[in-house]
Amino acid sequence: MTIPKSLRVSSVLVCALLSACIFNVELKGAKLESHPQHEAEPQVVAQPESEGLIAGEVNRANATIQAIVDLPDDQRTIANTLTAVDDVQWDFIQSVRLEGFLASVSTDAAVRERGRRVQVETSAWFDALYQNVELYRTLVAFCEAHPGLQGEDARYRDVLQRDFKRKGVDLSADKRAELLEIENQLQELGIEFRSNIDEDETSVLLTADECRGVSESALARVPRKGPLYSVPLVGSAVSDFFSSCEVEATRCKLSIAYAKRGGTRNVAVLEDLLRLRSRKAQLLGYPTIAHYQTETRMAGSPQRVAEFYADLQPKLRRKAEQDLAEVQAAKREHTGDPEAEFHAWDNSFYRNLLMRTKYAVDNDAVRGYFPIESVTAGIFAVTEDLFGIRFTEISDQALEQGRPMWHPDVQLYQVHDAESGELLGEFYTDLHPRPGKYTHAAQFPLRSRKRLPDGTIAKPLVALVCNFTKPTADQPSLLRHREVETYFHEFGHCLHSILTTAEYAEFAGTAVARDFVEAPSQMLENWIWNADVLARLSSHHETGESLPEETLKGMLAAKNMGSGLDAESQVFLGMMDMAFHTDTDGEVDTTAVRADVYRNTRIFPVIEGLTSQGSFGHLVGYHASYYGYLWSLVYAQDMFSRFEKEGIMNKDTAQEYRRLVLARGGTVEALDLVRDFLGREPNADAFLRELGLEE
Repeated sequence: MTIPKSLRVSSVLVCALLSACIFNVELKGAKLESHPQHEAEPQVVAQPESEGLIAGEVNRANATIQAIVDLPDDQRTIANTLTAVDDVQWDFIQSVRLEGFLASVSTDAAVRERGRRVQVETSAWFDALYQNVELYRTLVAFCEAHPGLQGEDARYRDVLQRDFKRKGVDLSADKRAELLEIENQLQELGIEFRSNIDEDETSVLLTADECRGVSESALARVPRKGPLYSVPLVGSAVSDFFSSCEVEATRCKLSIAYAKRGGTRNVAVLEDLLRLRSRKAQLLGYPTIAHYQTETRMAGSPQRVAEFYADLQPKLRRKAEQDLAEVQAAKREHTGDPEAEFHAWDNSFYRNLLMRTKYAVDNDAVRGYFPIESVTAGIFAVTEDLFGIRFTEISDQALEQGRPMWHPDVQLYQVHDAESGELLGEFYTDLHPRPGKYTHAAQFPLRSRKRLPDGTIAKPLVALVCNFTKPTADQPSLLRHREVETYFHEFGHCLHSILTTAEYAEFAGTAVARDFVEAPSQMLENWIWNADVLARLSSHHETGESLPEETLKGMLAAKNMGSGLDAESQVFLGMMDMAFHTDTDGEVDTTAVRADVYRNTRIFPVIEGLTSQGSFGHLVGYHASYYGYLWSLVYAQDMFSRFEKEGIMNKDTAQEYRRLVLARGGTVEALDLVRDFLGREPNADAFLRELGLEE
């Protein structure tokens, strides 16, 4: 879950950091004429002195903003007025970013809580900034006096003005004050929602008999409470049980417990969030918060999203029916019960069984070929060759220099251009789970690329935060093939952030439309299915051998097994998200809506009363946006079709992709990025083929 991803210096930027997602929240791009006009003149309100945890940073930033406003008109330039707004936001977020980030990765509960408070205060500053009427008037007057702006300057002018509109700068003073209060509550509740998931230490106690089928190596990683196994509800732990445990009752128990992370308290938090988001939309003149969120995306409206799903669902259902028939037959044969009903918690187990029996692929054995060190080295080698870059680890130097290294698992790397030697950026890796840590996989932006006032370039800095299986005393961290895919995905976000050439932080790297931000990462996932690439990624932890050719053939034959079921899962989550956020009054019984959407999107029987929405972390930061994963996959697979044609390791194609897509970031519209790279209008043909579907 980018979850989506660049740390942008605007209201967009702060929401990315504060929501603790892999990707930043897109708040850009309202059409100026779409908001109602108000008869009352907006009142100018002075920025108050801050007394919070980041009071010094807030007050310094406010003083800089006031200096921009106070500058005489005859002294104004692009640099000291327009670009200066990008400058002050970038400076401010750099001063507070680390404390906010530590809320997701620190081992110290007090540090995590302080980070959350910093997030709230940071968000409040950005919300107030975009309601600063004096600054807005100053910018409008400057832009009207300089109609000939070009390139990034012109785009920043347009984006900045609509960001102000979308944050309510043209509302009356009392409505602006109400909106600020709503934004503050939304941040508080959003952090509570995420924390209730990340801090959930629930575990499921199982007897040895209930663990039947799970390998000894997997059980060795599970904590014990006397004779019982205490299975923590984190993906790398429970996935072993879902894929290998012979006891259906155990899989069912774990599935329901996993879905309830965050507890019923998170259902209440979510429903409070929905009420507040609805009121926010009303204040800003939108029918629903989904209209607000999608307005600046590629989709443009909830209706376009609904049409996308309506077109896709019948195609997916045909594939899901084929998938269900295959796994259901496997269950009935395995259990000896010709009437056995198939449930969602059976999916991983019987697909794993079919991999062994039908496709001659032992997923547990495959893991042995992917020790994390070999996968990391392979990812580095492949992307170095493709994009003309070089990686250098500097963890020891960072420790000596006192740079942030928040846990022994953390490593720091530099990225240089191979031809020029130029430093392009840096990235951290933090790859294993621990208590209190963010529970999914994400890229966190810590510093975005930007041309500074003195002409120097600030280099990007990001953190890849994942939760891959920890090594044990007698076994290294071994990745499933799906986890290798996840690693490639997050590394795609990393490259998108670091290979940018944007000069405004507003447009750097992953600062693109939210429903496109996943596309470059999704495209990179395709490399894990190539034999030559897998030979570079794999090295058996005992023998050093690469993945056998016959095993790869079996994996390729099984590549589309269950693709319809998987895609329907994505449709369910996306349509549930949109159902929550297209409600016109914000009063939503989320448990009932969840069940209704499940019935309409999934082929499995629904479990009434299940509250998995309370564990769906994307509902903060990705709200009314989760559809973007499937939406962006259309563009990802279409872009990859060019590599399929010209060669998956074709350096010329990769360099053109780097230049036309990755480097430009948000400096142009996302659709133009795709058109320019493909040399034609995009289509869904490759996307459907990837799912194993025919037109």
